[in-house]
Amino acid sequence: MFISTRSVRTAFVGVGSAALLATGGAAAVSATPAQDTTSTVAAAKKRVSSAESESWGYGKVEWTYIKGHRGTFSNIDSYAKDKSCDGKEVYVQLHARTTDGTTYKVGLAQDDWCSNGGDHYNNRTWKIGKNVKWARAVVCKNEWGPNNTCKAGNKKYYPW
Repeated sequence: MFISTRSVRTAFVGVGSAALLATGGAAAVSATPAQDTTSTVAAAKKRVSSAESESWGYGKVEWTYIKGHRGTFSNIDSYAKDKSCDGKEVYVQLHARTTDGTTYKVGLAQDDWCSNGGDHYNNRTWKIGKNVKWARAVVCKNEWGPNNTCKAGNKKYYPW
C-alpha cells in the first residue's frame, strides 16, 4: 500500500494536537506540506533535438541540457542513416559552440555501408568544461579524402 509523506506528516501533527488538547494545552501546531520538487526538477532540464536530412543521408541527435551545467550534455541519443547506399558511410556529430566562440565536436552514430535501419548510439554524456551557447547535429558523408560532405542541423541554444 502506498502512503504519501504528506498524509503521514499531517496525521502525526493531528494526533499530536489532539493529545495536547486532551491534556488541556493549546495547539499552535500547523501542518506545512513538503514542497513538491517534481516541477522544479523538470524545469531544471530541457530535452532538445537537432536533425538534418540530405539525399545521401540523415542524422539526428537528441540531448538534455541541465540548468547550471552549461558544459554538459546528458542522455545523448543519436541516429545516422545512409540513404544513397553508394559505399560512402554516413555519420552524425554533435557540434557545440561555447560562449568564447570555440566549436567542439564529438562523433556519434555512423551507418557503415548502408546497413538496414541505420545506426543508433544512445545514452551518452559529453562534458566539454566550458559554457555552451548552442549545439546542433551535423550529418556527414565520408568522401574518403581530405574533405567530407556535411550538412548542419538547426541550432539549439542553452535555455538558461
